[in-house]
Amino acid sequence: MRQDPTAAPAILETPAGESRLLSRLYREVGLASVAAELELAPADLGAGVDEAVQRGARYLAPKAAILAA
Repeated sequence: MRQDPTAAPAILETPAGESRLLSRLYREVGLASVAAELELAPADLGAGVDEAVQRGARYLAPKAAILAA
């Protein structure tokens, strides 16, 4: 199968930016999703990674607010 390098628009080749906050957020959500998919407990991971997984897990499945009747 032949690859056509002109098929990808130039915007896909440019970096998203230098936002350290977004970079950290993407890393934490990525780690949390991999840990959830592999069914790993945060305690099984390293000291810094477990905290990142816990922070990222907040964005994977936010808890629904309970409405009072």
